[in-house]
Amino acid sequence: MHISVTLRDAADGGVIARTTVPSEDLPPTFDGTQMLEAAGTLWRVVRAEPAFREEYELIGELELTLRRVERVERADLVPGGDIHFSMSSISDRLPDIAGPLDGRTVLLVKDDLWRDVELVGPFGAPAIEENLAAIRRIQTDFRSGPGFTEIHLRTEPAQPLAGVTFTVEDLAAALGTTTHFVRPVAIEGLGMVRGGYALSVADGVDVYGLVDTASRVTVAGVHRTGIAGAEVAGAFETLLRERGLELVDWRGGLRTSDAEILAGWFGAPPQPLWR
Repeated sequence: MHISVTLRDAADGGVIARTTVPSEDLPPTFDGTQMLEAAGTLWRVVRAEPAFREEYELIGELELTLRRVERVERADLVPGGDIHFSMSSISDRLPDIAGPLDGRTVLLVKDDLWRDVELVGPFGAPAIEENLAAIRRIQTDFRSGPGFTEIHLRTEPAQPLAGVTFTVEDLAAALGTTTHFVRPVAIEGLGMVRGGYALSVADGVDVYGLVDTASRVTVAGVHRTGIAGAEVAGAFETLLRERGLELVDWRGGLRTSDAEILAGWFGAPPQPLWR
């Protein structure tokens, strides 16, 4: 059977296209990993209504909300003015969105930077090695000007903190701050993250991510807009060492729990997007 599909832009809610697609050409489940080409642009499917084949086959309709995968178009990059990716790697999925921004103070994270730097437990070690090797290959073999002709989608570790249990309160205590500085986190252009949190550690340094229904932290990303001193680096080193974690800067090619390396990383300006 054929399904009537509406493609909608997450940025403004506008309709990109309407088309009819054979049901067998669509995935049985939309789980946030799907990407597609439309209107000459690469998009990530951030929401599907309905999300399951048995449902969209039942009603014969499907609406996909898409978020543009950022690229850079420069005629001087390669002959023919090809379109390139602006980043060498992104996470393959975004968190669930609870709703639009509601006026509260939030940490606003660009969608392509979700989990760009994060804390990973010991069970994630194989995925760290595989991802970093793949990203190095993209940065070495597929660089063209400030962009890349290929991009690496990180599918693992799907559960970066598997086997490690702590709460946002534990994070705040370990990093020398309090839960008075906890606020929601939102994805730019999409809305508020369901089950999200953002903890201000210092000026220009936040830890953000997701908690489960038991209030356990399941994702702990590090969002930086400025330089932090040795005190912040030392607090992170203690947290990493005591919990058996590593800080991983995916596109920066860094995985560490070493105090000296952390001090250098926090003490340096945040890296540009073009990497």
